[in-house]
Amino acid sequence: MTKIKKLHHKRLNFPPQDAQTLREQIEAAPTDGLHDVLKPYQEWPFVRGDMYHWIPTLNRFDETMADAIEKYKLSGLQESDFDHSTQQTLVSMLHFSRLLLENCINRNLYSSVDRLDSLLNTSDPEVLECTLRLLLRASQRWSYQRDLRANQALMSARLMTLADPWHTKKDIVPHADKDTAESAASHANEFRLLADDKNTNLLKAHGGVVRYQFFRTAEDVQQMEAEGAAPVDSMAVSLDTRKKTGDGGSHRRTPSKKSHSHQSDAGRQSSTLSEGLVSIHTPVCDLGLDHTAGVSAQMRQAFDKLVAQHNVPRAHHFELRHRIYVALAFAAGDSELRYALLRARIYAAAILSQLMNEREFKNAFLSREPNFTADIIGVLQPEVHAPLSVQTAVFLALESLLKQRSEVSGAYVALNASANHGVLMFILRKAFTDVDGPPAFPYELMSALYFFLTAMANNMNGGQLLVSAGVVPVFVSALKHTHSQQLRSIGRAAKLLDYLISSTSSTFPAFCSANGITTLVDRIHSEVMSAVAVSDANPEAAADLTSPVTLPRFPDYPKQLYRRREILAAEQIYLLKELFKLLTHLVQQPSYNDRLRNLVETTLPQTLRTVLNYPAAFGSNVYGMAISISAMLVHNEPTSLPIIQEARLPETMLENLEKHVPYNSDVIMNIPGALGAFCLNDVGMEQVRKSNIIGSVLRVFSDPDFVRILQEGDVTGSFGASLDEFIRHFPTVKDQAMDQIIQMLKDVLAMGEADSPLVRLNPGNTFLLRTAEEEELKSYYDDFYGMMLESVTTFLEGLLEQRAHSELFMERGGWDLITRAIKSPLLPFGFVKSRTFESLHGLSSTLLDTSAEGVFRSLFKVISEYVVEPVSSDNQQTWTVSKYLELANAAALSEEEYKAAHIEIHRCISCTGAIALATYLINGSGGGSLARCIKVIDDVLPRDEFKQLVGMVCDAYCNGIQKAVAIEHVISTLPDAGDAKQTEKTQSAKGKETEGSLSTQQAQPMDVDGSASVIEPYKRTNFVNLGEVAIAFTLEAGDFIECMSNSLRLSTAEDPGVPKVIAEEISDTIVHFVLNMLTVCRNAERTIVGAQLIDQAMVAIMKAMVYVRHRVYVKLRIFVRFIEEGGLQQFCELLESTWDWAATVPPPPSSAPEGTAADGKPLPIDPDAKLRKALETTLDSMLSILSFFLDGEPIMECPEYPILVVDHDDNRRWFRAGDLIVGLRLMALPTLQKIWESPLLVYSNSGLMQTFIACLGPIISAQHEARTTGALPGIRRHLPNLLEGHTPHSMRRRTEQRLTSPLLSNAFEAFDRAIGPSQTSGQSTTEVEPISLYVTELVNMGFSNEEANTVLRRYSNNLERATEYLLNTRLAERSRRALGAEGSVSADAQPAPTTDDDNAQAAATADDSNAQAAEA
Repeated sequence: MTKIKKLHHKRLNFPPQDAQTLREQIEAAPTDGLHDVLKPYQEWPFVRGDMYHWIPTLNRFDETMADAIEKYKLSGLQESDFDHSTQQTLVSMLHFSRLLLENCINRNLYSSVDRLDSLLNTSDPEVLECTLRLLLRASQRWSYQRDLRANQALMSARLMTLADPWHTKKDIVPHADKDTAESAASHANEFRLLADDKNTNLLKAHGGVVRYQFFRTAEDVQQMEAEGAAPVDSMAVSLDTRKKTGDGGSHRRTPSKKSHSHQSDAGRQSSTLSEGLVSIHTPVCDLGLDHTAGVSAQMRQAFDKLVAQHNVPRAHHFELRHRIYVALAFAAGDSELRYALLRARIYAAAILSQLMNEREFKNAFLSREPNFTADIIGVLQPEVHAPLSVQTAVFLALESLLKQRSEVSGAYVALNASANHGVLMFILRKAFTDVDGPPAFPYELMSALYFFLTAMANNMNGGQLLVSAGVVPVFVSALKHTHSQQLRSIGRAAKLLDYLISSTSSTFPAFCSANGITTLVDRIHSEVMSAVAVSDANPEAAADLTSPVTLPRFPDYPKQLYRRREILAAEQIYLLKELFKLLTHLVQQPSYNDRLRNLVETTLPQTLRTVLNYPAAFGSNVYGMAISISAMLVHNEPTSLPIIQEARLPETMLENLEKHVPYNSDVIMNIPGALGAFCLNDVGMEQVRKSNIIGSVLRVFSDPDFVRILQEGDVTGSFGASLDEFIRHFPTVKDQAMDQIIQMLKDVLAMGEADSPLVRLNPGNTFLLRTAEEEELKSYYDDFYGMMLESVTTFLEGLLEQRAHSELFMERGGWDLITRAIKSPLLPFGFVKSRTFESLHGLSSTLLDTSAEGVFRSLFKVISEYVVEPVSSDNQQTWTVSKYLELANAAALSEEEYKAAHIEIHRCISCTGAIALATYLINGSGGGSLARCIKVIDDVLPRDEFKQLVGMVCDAYCNGIQKAVAIEHVISTLPDAGDAKQTEKTQSAKGKETEGSLSTQQAQPMDVDGSASVIEPYKRTNFVNLGEVAIAFTLEAGDFIECMSNSLRLSTAEDPGVPKVIAEEISDTIVHFVLNMLTVCRNAERTIVGAQLIDQAMVAIMKAMVYVRHRVYVKLRIFVRFIEEGGLQQFCELLESTWDWAATVPPPPSSAPEGTAADGKPLPIDPDAKLRKALETTLDSMLSILSFFLDGEPIMECPEYPILVVDHDDNRRWFRAGDLIVGLRLMALPTLQKIWESPLLVYSNSGLMQTFIACLGPIISAQHEARTTGALPGIRRHLPNLLEGHTPHSMRRRTEQRLTSPLLSNAFEAFDRAIGPSQTSGQSTTEVEPISLYVTELVNMGFSNEEANTVLRRYSNNLERATEYLLNTRLAERSRRALGAEGSVSADAQPAPTTDDDNAQAAATADDSNAQAAEA
C-alpha cells in the first residue's frame, strides 16, 4: 500500500468538532489503546463526512495492520493465534474503516486493500468476518480502486474457497426428521439448516466430517519429492492428468465414476507418491485431537495431521484448513463459530458478485450453487429463527447480488416482493410497528436493510414492486415515530420515500392516500421546534456558529483546522435534511401542484420562518432548502405570496442574510430565485430595493472564508445565471446591482495586493522558497487569490450572457478592473495553466462580442506596461541567464533583492497572462487574424504604439527564450535530492558533457570537476517554478508573434486584412524579429544549451513565416521582406557555422553488442553523446526549414500569390514566383555544396541525410520553375558546378567502407533516383502538354484558350489548382477595377514591363545559353 499523501483537499469543507477530536485521539493513542478509543463507535455518530478528514487515521490503521501482518506472517496461512490486544485492535480498525466507507465521500482514497488481502489468511473468525465486510463495501466501488483490481486475481481464489458449499446435506439429511413439509423444506435448503439453532445437536452428531477432494498434479509430485515428502496414505487415481487451475482449489476437476476413489481414513498404503485425485473423508473424532485446547489449536492439529497423512500440496492448504474449521465448528457444537463461518461464506459470495461480471460469476459460482440467492433468502423466513447477524449478512449480500441481472428476478420472487404478506413486508412492518418504542432491530441490520431497499428502489422494477406491496404507508407511518433512537431510521424512511417518488409515478398517489403530506409537514414542524429548544439552551454555541470562520494561518495550517461546531445531534441533523429534501423534491414537481396548493395554509410558512431565524441551529443545508422551498411555493402558486408575506417570511430572510450569509453553496444559489419570487408584487419589490441583499451576498466573493465554498461544483456560474435572470425580469434593480458588482470587483482587487490578508492566511504557490521547512509545507499552499478570481470570473460569465448586461459592465469599467486583477503579485507561477486563467478566458470570450476593442485595449495596456524587462542604471539588462538562474538560491538573496525579484517575476507572470489571453481570443474568435477581431486598429491603440507593442514582445521573446532553454536544461540535469547513486553517476561523467550547463555553473551547486551535486529540495522547486515562468512566457509570446504575422494576410473578399500602412510596419517588425533570432543563434555558446537554443529559434522562425492550418504555405509578405533584407543568406551562414560546429564533435565510437568491447569490458561513456544528439536535432530542423523554402510548393499554394501577381507597387519589381524560387535556390546552393562535401553527412544519422536530400530534390527536378524547350530549365544550368567531381556515385566510392547503415545506402539510392538520367546526361526536359479536355473545361468557364493553356502548363495539368489560380486572379482584377485602378492580367497572360535589371538578367541568361551551346 502506498501511503496516502493527499493530506488535504483544495476544496475541503471543515470537519465537525467531534470528528476532529476523535481523529486526534486516534492519532495520539498507542497501538494497544486503539481499541479503547474506537470501541464506543459501533455506529456512525457524525453527519456525513469526507475521507480527506480521515487520511491520517487511515494511514495509522494501515501501518498497524502491516505490523500485525508481519508479526503473524499473514502473507501465508496464520500459524499462531493473535494475542487478545492485537485481535481487538484489528477488529476495531476494520469496523471503523467500514463505517468510514459507508458514511464519507471521496471513498476512492482508501488504499489498504492489499492489507485486507493478507488478512484473508487469518484463522480468527471475527477478524475474517470484519475483513470480508470491509472488502464487500470497498468492492462496491472497486472500479475506482487500483489496489483492488491488482489483487483481484489472487483474492478471487480464496473468496471462492470461503464461498464454496459445505455439502452438509450429505451427512445431515439422512438423519433429519422430515415428517412435516416445513421440516423437509428446511433441510432441502442448506442455509436454513445451518442458520436454525434447533439443528445444533444434529450438526454436532453427524456434521463433524472433513470432506475435501483435490487433484495432485505431476508438478506437485515433483516438488514434494524434492522436498522429501512421504508416500501417500490414500489411494490416488491417475486417470485425469489435467492441471488444477487457481490457488486454493477454486476450480476442481470432477473425475469419472470409474476413476473415483473414496477412503474414510488411513487407508491402504501406496508405495510411491503419485499424481491423481485424492479424496479426504475423515470424521473429526478420528483425528485424535486435544479437546482441551481451543478450536484454533485443534484446527492446526488436524491440519498438520491431514497434510502429512495425504501429502497435500501447498496450493490446497487454504481450502483444506477452511474445511477443517467448518467440521470442527459442527463437531464442537459451537453455534457462534458456525454462524461466523456462515456469514463469511455469504459475504465472500457477495464480494465475488461485485468483482466478477455476469458471465464470470455464473460460470465460477452459480454453476455449483445455482439456487444461492433463493436459499439465502430462505433464512429470512420467520419460522427459521435465524440470528439477526445472519439476516444482516443476507441483506448485504442481496444488495450486491442485484448487480447480477440474472439474479434480480429470482431475488424478487423469493422475497415475494410484490405481495403485501411477503417476507420483505413482514420485516418492514416489524421494524416500524412500534411508534413510541425503541428499534426492533439492531443498527447493523437496519443499515443492511436500508442499503438493500435503496438498491431496490433505484431499480425501476424494484421500486414498482415495493409500491405495489404497500411499502409507502409503512414508511409514512415511520415518520410518526418519536423515540430518540429511531431518528436515523426515520430519516432513512424519508430518503426511501424520496427515491420512490422520484422513480415511480404511482408512489405519489399512494403517499397522498396515506396522508403523507400532512404527516411530513407535521413532522418537520415538530423537529424544527425541538431544534429551536436545543438552540435556545445553547446560546454560546449559536453565537460561535454565526461568527466569521477563521481560516488556518500559514505556516501552521497542518496543525490548525477550523472545527465546525454542531448544536444538534447528528441523527437529528440527518433527519431534518432528509425531511426537507423530500419536501423540496415534492414542490419541485409541477405535476404535484394541485395536491400541494394548501401547503401555505399549514404550519409550513411559520416553520420556514423559524428556520430562517435560526441559521446556526439548523445548519447551512437546511437553511438553503428553506429558502428554496419558500421561493418554489410562490412560483408554483403566485397568489400565495401575500400569505407568505403575512407570515413575515421575506422580511426575515432579508434581515438575516444581510447580517450573515451561511457558509453553504446551496444558500448562495437559491437567493436569486427567492428574490425573484418575493418581488412579484410591489410590497416585495420595495422590500428588496430598500435592503442591501445583493451587496451582502456579493461580499462572499471577497471573503476568504467563502473561498472553498465557492469552489464546489458550478456554484458561481449557476449563481451568476440566476442573478442575470432576476435582473432581466426586474430591470429596475439593474443599475443598483451593477454598482454593487463593480464594488465587489474592487474588493477582490484589494485582496490581490501585496499586503492582502490572504498573504497572512496562505501565500500559495507564489513565492520562491528559502528554507527546507517551506519545502515540507509545500503541499499545504493554497492559491486563495486565484480561487477567488476564478469564482468571480465564472460568476460574471454566467451573469453577462445578455448583451445589454455586458455592455453596461464594460461601460462601468468592469473589464478594466478584471485586467487589473491580472497584475496581482499573488498569481501563482503556473497561472496560464490554472483554472483561474481558463475562467478568465471564458469571460473575455463572452465580452468579445460586446466590445472587442475594449477587451483588447485593456489587454494591450497590460502588455505594454509589463513586457519591458528590468534594466540597470547603465541601461543594461540585469536579468541575464546566469542572474536569472541564481534566483533559485533565494536564501542567498537579501530581503530587498528577494522582494525585487518577486516583483519582476510576477510582472512576467502578468504579462504572460495578458499575452496568452490576447492570443487565445485572436485564435478563437478571429481564426488567427487580428483583423477579424478588430475592425479599426486605431480604436484600440495608435499605430505607432501598436507597432511598438509588437516590437517589445518580439524583443522580450529574444531575451526570454535564452532563459527558458537554459533553465529547462538545468532542470533536466538536476539530480534527485538524496540520491547518492545519481550523485556518483553525475560526478563520474566528466568532460565535454558538462559544457551544456552554459552559464548556469554559478546558479547551481557544482563540484570542482564541474558536475552537478545534490541540491536542496527547495532549490529544485525554485528551479521548476522559475522554469515554468520563463517557458510559459516564451510559449505564449511566440504564439502572439505568430498571431500577428498571421494577421498580415493581404485583403481578400472574405478577409479584410489590416490596413496597408500598418501591415508594412508590422511586417518590418516581424522580419526584424526573425533576423534578431538569427543573431541570437549566431551568438549562442557552443554547448548543449546553445544547440537547443538554435533548435527552439527555428521553431519561432517557422511560426513567424509559415502559416499552418488546413494547408501549409509561406506568409509571402513577410517572406519576401525577409529575402530582401538578406535573411536567407544569414540563415545559410548560420547553417554552415552550425554544421562546422557539429563536424568538430568526434564521431561516436564503434559499439559492440550489449555495450561491451571485444575484451568483454564495458565501453566507456561517450561524453559527447548528448551534444551530438542535440546538434543533429538542430541541423535536422534547419535543413527542414531550408527544404521548405526551396520547395516552391508553399509559395505557389499561398492564397496571396494571385493577388501579388496583380496588385503590385510601382516602386517595386513585378512579382514572379518562378524568379523568386530560382533566386532562393541560387542563394542556398553554396551551403548545400559545402554540406555535400562534409564527411559529417556520412556518419550522422540517416534522418539527417534524408532531410538533406529533401533540400536537393526540388532543385534537381526544377520544381515550379519556368520551362523552355531546348534548354535546361531554371536552376539546372547550375547543376554541373554542384555535381562536378562529387556525384553520389563518386561519394559512395570514396566512403563505401563507412556505409554500414542500410538506411544510409537507401538514402543515396533515393538521391540517384531524384537526379534521374535526364539531368545527368544533359538532355532537355520535355514540355508539359495541356490536356485538351481540361482546356475545354476552363474555356467553358469563361477563360480564354491562351489563359487555359498557360496555366495548365504552369501547374502540370492540375485542374483544381489551375482553376483556383484563374479565379483568384479574376477576383483580384475586379477588386482593383472597383477601386478605380487600371486592370491588369497575370504575369503569364501578359508580359511584364521590363526594367534595366530585367534586361541585364535576360542578357546574362542569354550568355549562359550561348556558352552552353558552344560547349555542346
